[in-house]
Amino acid sequence: MVALPPPRTTELYYGGQWHDVTGDMRESTPVTITRGVSSEGTRADPASASACLNNRHGKYSPRDPTSELYDVIGRNTPWRVSLTAGGPWAVLPASVGEDCGLITPDSPALTVTGDVDLRVDVALDRWPDGTFFTVGQQLALRYNPTGNQRAWSFNISDNGRLLLGWTTDGTSATLRTVYSTAAVPAYAGQRLALRVTLDVNNGAGGHVVRFYYARTMAGPWQPLGDAVTGTGVTSVFDGTAPLELGSGAAYGQLPDGAAAKNLTGRAYGLQLRNGIDGPLKVDLDISTASPSATSLVDLTGLTWTTRTEATLSNRHVRMEGEVPAWPPERHVSGTDSTVTITPAGIMRRLGAGTKPLDSAVRRYVQASSAIECWPLTDGPEARSGAALRGGQPMVLGAETDPVQWGEGHLADWIEPTLRLSPETVGTLIAAAPESASAATGWSVDFIRAERGVGDHLYIYDRGAGTDAQNRIKYDLYCQSGFNRVQLYREVFSSSASPLEYLGEITAAGIFDDQPHHIRFSISVSGGFSFWKIYLDGIERLSGSHDRITRPVQRIEYDYGLYSEERDDHLSVGYFTYWGSAAPSAADVYRAVLGFPGESAGDRIVRVSTEQGVTIALDGTAAGTTALGVQRQQTLLETLETAAKSDLGYLLERRDARALLYRSRATLYNQSPVITLDYAQGVISAPFRPLDDDKLSRNDVAVKRDGGGRGVAVLEQGRMSVQDPPDGIGRYDVEDTYSLATDEQTEGQAYWRMHLGTYDGLRWPRITLNLANPRVQALIDDILRADVGDLIRLQNLPREYGPGDVDLIIRGYTEEVGAERWQIAFTCEPGAPWRVGIYDSPTLGKADTSGSKLTSAITSTATSIAVTTTAGLPWTTAAGEFPFTITVGGEEMTVTGITGSVSPQVFTVVRSTNGIVKEHAANADVRLARPAVYAL
Repeated sequence: MVALPPPRTTELYYGGQWHDVTGDMRESTPVTITRGVSSEGTRADPASASACLNNRHGKYSPRDPTSELYDVIGRNTPWRVSLTAGGPWAVLPASVGEDCGLITPDSPALTVTGDVDLRVDVALDRWPDGTFFTVGQQLALRYNPTGNQRAWSFNISDNGRLLLGWTTDGTSATLRTVYSTAAVPAYAGQRLALRVTLDVNNGAGGHVVRFYYARTMAGPWQPLGDAVTGTGVTSVFDGTAPLELGSGAAYGQLPDGAAAKNLTGRAYGLQLRNGIDGPLKVDLDISTASPSATSLVDLTGLTWTTRTEATLSNRHVRMEGEVPAWPPERHVSGTDSTVTITPAGIMRRLGAGTKPLDSAVRRYVQASSAIECWPLTDGPEARSGAALRGGQPMVLGAETDPVQWGEGHLADWIEPTLRLSPETVGTLIAAAPESASAATGWSVDFIRAERGVGDHLYIYDRGAGTDAQNRIKYDLYCQSGFNRVQLYREVFSSSASPLEYLGEITAAGIFDDQPHHIRFSISVSGGFSFWKIYLDGIERLSGSHDRITRPVQRIEYDYGLYSEERDDHLSVGYFTYWGSAAPSAADVYRAVLGFPGESAGDRIVRVSTEQGVTIALDGTAAGTTALGVQRQQTLLETLETAAKSDLGYLLERRDARALLYRSRATLYNQSPVITLDYAQGVISAPFRPLDDDKLSRNDVAVKRDGGGRGVAVLEQGRMSVQDPPDGIGRYDVEDTYSLATDEQTEGQAYWRMHLGTYDGLRWPRITLNLANPRVQALIDDILRADVGDLIRLQNLPREYGPGDVDLIIRGYTEEVGAERWQIAFTCEPGAPWRVGIYDSPTLGKADTSGSKLTSAITSTATSIAVTTTAGLPWTTAAGEFPFTITVGGEEMTVTGITGSVSPQVFTVVRSTNGIVKEHAANADVRLARPAVYAL
């Protein structure tokens, strides 16, 4: 058995740094950590832990003035726990030189002069993203400019794109460089495998470079952008340069001369193949080394040395959180004192409040460069409209009729604003603050809803009103009866100037119950003023005149709601004054509408950032669900609404006090992080897979929040709504999600029905005893596994069904102590997340619409007749074989089919999943792994 407890480090953060308090941990009390979704839950709870600290010295009594940590620790003091276990990785610091990384000297094993396939397994402390503070980093290279020993160099640029550089003769004259057409989709600290292949001769007089990424070196590999084809065939220089991981002789710049530094973060391994998917020339897995080593021999016999600034570490952060309370516990005898703490992830604190977030438009303006804004969202007892930036309020003019504060309705998702009643007149006046940002241009916006009659937006600049310095007044006149907006200008100087008509917008389309955004913009250049009017984010009118317009001095909004034909209300708000660097009118209008169509990933990141919460996105925003309107909810409700609509996991990071969103698309077609062989005794009790209906959903309705409804019903088959034994009966459910369009509802319903009609066991608990030596051999994989990753079970007893079982981790509880070290994973079936891939030999084949055995077969028959009962017959094209079918639980590999019409004769290899049996006529015949359309 493994010695317990395993080496662990517990720390508290105070005084600007982490402090080791491991010596005060009560080893007799285990540390427990819970993360993700519980076995009965539907969403991830805040991560939580429990631990016990010795407090005989009174150190952890923050209420005791004599404690050395008095006024130092308290509510939500940061806490983290780490384990030292398993194989190491290389820690590469932010070096100022090239003496970092790992190196192996030149040898014949490094020679690859034709097609190249290079893969690295790394985690960057900060993946370059094009910001001012990021530069390119060295990944791996055989590239020494000294002596013209340039073979190849694999790097990541400052904008996150991968780069391959190579030469044909070692000189810069033959250097070729190719960038990936997309950036690596990674967050700070995320571990990814990166791959580049070079096809030196594509058979058409050119060469092709392809870039990929994956969660592990086992794949599956996702293309990173498009393949890049170059002219002419090529080759790769061999030379005498060593192979370096993380830094090298080319330190300081990329092959094309761009700035670069060594890889800053962690390196786990490297593979170099002779040819694309060819034999391994180099296979470096750093986890095979001793954590204290300064050199290691890789799996292909090469000796690697760590450079001075590189170290090996196997310290895993298992949780970083906050301690919400320090409850003192003294034994009645007075001889002992402890503090049992329950650290939690930041979701606990973020979810403590009940106040909804401000509307999307208010938050957008707050986070922007607006000079001032008057939302007019004041309550019913208000007498003026407060300024968002703290300037002078917007007030009512002297002759203004009574107004309805807090009763205006711009939209359901925007706070109530000011409402103006029929048969009233009045003026709203706001003094604009001075700002240098408006010296060369400015914009004034407002939002209106309902019809109104006639309303004027008057904008006065800061001119003195003299001939030497005119004062200009612009009049934006909205007329509902004519469905138009007109623009007038008046110039004030020593001599009178008549009101001048500048133009109008016909068919304005802003006089209804929807929120409409109106912007008037000025830019000044060369003695001219250039003006534009935007309606709902679209430029509708523009022009210029030969007078200089100065920054805004005053804004007036005049209205008259007298109409002989109807009683027309008018709701207004969000009068906003911008400088020359205003966001686009289109962007502001999107905020007014609540960002409809925004991806779940983008919304989660945007809202978290607006709230000052650090968050990481696992996956690409473009691969997440397009959402509907952002409504007023609490922060966590807003994030969970997006996650629920996308079917991803909203979590905290394990190694930081930050949020993490793992998108739905990252759950598809995963390679297993852990493979558990039941026959090897690696799974402990309790192990109780359940064959029940808890997850069953075969009649699914999805409603779009504020919109339509889609329904998916499984009418036929074992999991259908038919009464038993033809089905399981009806299991119906209806939920509402934030979706951009009604067209999404049907796809959402079918995918959720697909998940709810998987015909397999439920796996609420997979328990692993890490003190078991057989389990300890898997420790690197186990400690890497996190929520959303895939576990594969092999060689299960027959009662659990044939073949391997794939499971998605929903959560886990880990217990580390002097008597026990175990982790229990909560899982859901992983097979439904195996989706179709176009042109894939294993995941790209559509299933039959209906097929059955024409006649009974023995347990050893290798030629079987199959009748198609619905749809097209099976393919006979030679290039489509082999593939796997399933009949009565037995999987068979089809190596060929004869006959183009039903019935057809299949040539098969029997019992590929270990099931040996006879089958009766009319037994159902299906693809074992048919292509499934992903959501």
